[in-house]
Amino acid sequence: MVTAAVTARVRRWIGAPPALDRSRAARSAVAFGLCFGVVTAVAGVHAGVFAALGCYIDAYGARDPYRRRGPLLALLSLGFLLAIVAGSLAAGNVWAMTAVLAVVAFTATLLVRTLRLSGPGSYFVVLVTAMAAFLPPVSIADTVVRAGYFAIGVAVSWLSAMAGRLVRPYAPEERSVAAALRSAAAFAAAAGRDAAGSPTSGVHAVRRRAYTAAHGAWEALDDARGRRGAPAPRLLVLYALMMRLEGMLDAVQDAVPDTVQDAVQDAAERGGPVPAGWAPWLRDAAVAVQAGRTPASPPVTAEASGSAPPRGAPDPGASAEAGLRAAGAALWPVPLPARKRRRDVVRLVLSSASPAPTIALRVGLSVAVGTVLGWVLPLMHPAWVAVGAAAALQGGQGLQPSQRVGARFVGTVGGVVVTVLVAQVYRPGVWPTVAVATVVHGVSRGLPPSAVRARTLLNTPVALLLVDAAYVSGPGLGPLAAYRLLDLTLGLCLGMAAVLLVPGVPPRRVRAAVSAAVAATGPAVQERLRTGAVDPPTEGAAWQRTAELWTMHASLPDLEARVTGTAERIWPVLLAVRRLLCWNVLAAPAAPAPDDARRVGGFLDVLADAATAGPPGVAGPRPALPPAPRTPEPARAPDLHRRLTALRSALEDPAPASRGAGPPRAAG
Repeated sequence: MVTAAVTARVRRWIGAPPALDRSRAARSAVAFGLCFGVVTAVAGVHAGVFAALGCYIDAYGARDPYRRRGPLLALLSLGFLLAIVAGSLAAGNVWAMTAVLAVVAFTATLLVRTLRLSGPGSYFVVLVTAMAAFLPPVSIADTVVRAGYFAIGVAVSWLSAMAGRLVRPYAPEERSVAAALRSAAAFAAAAGRDAAGSPTSGVHAVRRRAYTAAHGAWEALDDARGRRGAPAPRLLVLYALMMRLEGMLDAVQDAVPDTVQDAVQDAAERGGPVPAGWAPWLRDAAVAVQAGRTPASPPVTAEASGSAPPRGAPDPGASAEAGLRAAGAALWPVPLPARKRRRDVVRLVLSSASPAPTIALRVGLSVAVGTVLGWVLPLMHPAWVAVGAAAALQGGQGLQPSQRVGARFVGTVGGVVVTVLVAQVYRPGVWPTVAVATVVHGVSRGLPPSAVRARTLLNTPVALLLVDAAYVSGPGLGPLAAYRLLDLTLGLCLGMAAVLLVPGVPPRRVRAAVSAAVAATGPAVQERLRTGAVDPPTEGAAWQRTAELWTMHASLPDLEARVTGTAERIWPVLLAVRRLLCWNVLAAPAAPAPDDARRVGGFLDVLADAATAGPPGVAGPRPALPPAPRTPEPARAPDLHRRLTALRSALEDPAPASRGAGPPRAAG
């Protein structure tokens, strides 16, 4: 009994084993082993280490479409090269090292967030720069040679990351859409099981994951489209599937009782039960899309007769492929926003509504202090202090700094223990080092981004093996591992100190993001009622503002030193706004209703103004909100009244923590 209890507790602490992306793990292992092994065989292990460090670029861009992955990884590769050259030139001078590492950390963090490049932020950029800066100084000629070996690893990793485009050019988008379909299947199944309805049941957590995955899929499709011309046929198929998925999500949401909605409607006003065939079809569709195939047509059952098929559904008389293409061509590009110019993207990231400058400032400050402490304290490999400071603030999307620090500390302890045990048995030679580092590097790349503890546990032995190989007459793995734990712990503490010193998101920025999303929704809904059809420019602008609010919502855990509940209060507003915009797109064409358009537009303007009075779910917005009888009831769109009321309730009523599932995390 005692053993079983201890085992159960350990399993809860460790968590479920993370899924392994075998394809990515194999590609990363081949590229890493090729660079490390060949360069070591030709020029020695010291040169091979720098080629292996260049392979760290494979941590980025794995979830980005190939269309943008290639140019962005090339730009990041150039940044890596400049960083390692700057670190090598600054070696030996504490102030030069501090300036270089602080500038690199700040700039790289801001750049990666500006480009929305998937990966661990500037963590690996700081790592390679710190490794070069804290090695003994070398001449300019040696620096160029070192950068050349590093460039070999970068080039091979770039080719490995882009090789899949030759076989399946839309594989990243397919993975994102498949993840959305799987999450929607779980939501439909949970809603079907919970048809009796309990507002505190786990169905709301599943719903949140479903909408998070759908948001990620829409971002992937937006990133994959070109600036000119018609989209590729495969993109049209994926786009039409997402439109169908949105209709299903909307119908399933109508069948789910929610504490906000239950205050203003009874069960008869909600949608009918979720058709039993939806969840299996969604699961099968996810498998087909993941494999690069087109799924069969959605089920049409008697159970679904009460729910009108969403706009953009395939023609039942056509083949699945042709029907999806035709449906996609008829609706493209709604609801995707207009393409923004590069300077608009930069202006948005640097604005007060963006969380990127705050995170970049924290990383730069903590890395600068860590560099100075690593120089003045009697540490064996002080680069880990700066690296630990950067690690405390990045990686593991959706984790608060304290959670991230805890996960990295536990992973580091585990990695150090493994390394020390290995060092007690034997001192690895050159080729065992290459082999072990290659295998562990590949496995770590195959783990999902959320597996921070497992990734850290695997990365720690690899980093120690590389450092031990770089030091020709070093102290050995055992002492390096012990000091790694000490240095990284100091760096993690510096990262937490930066979180406390540099404030997170001011409430005014949260209020501005919420107000902007609600304000942009007004014209979109108003045009839909006024003309009877969706207006692409206003719909796209509203979806863009909603995406910015989503970014704010997802970034709050990174910015908050303690749990404030702000993300939980934003979530109901985000869902309510999104459902209003879905109604715009999915509802059947209707006769124009100018009077309803005017009243609904005015009501949403009032809600947008009220949102500036305080964060959602607190006392601030309530005095500015209109009284309940003034909520419009469009005669030709009865479903719209319920969605408007849900938005008002989300702004006015607190959101219990039990309703959410934690911050959104990237799917795939």
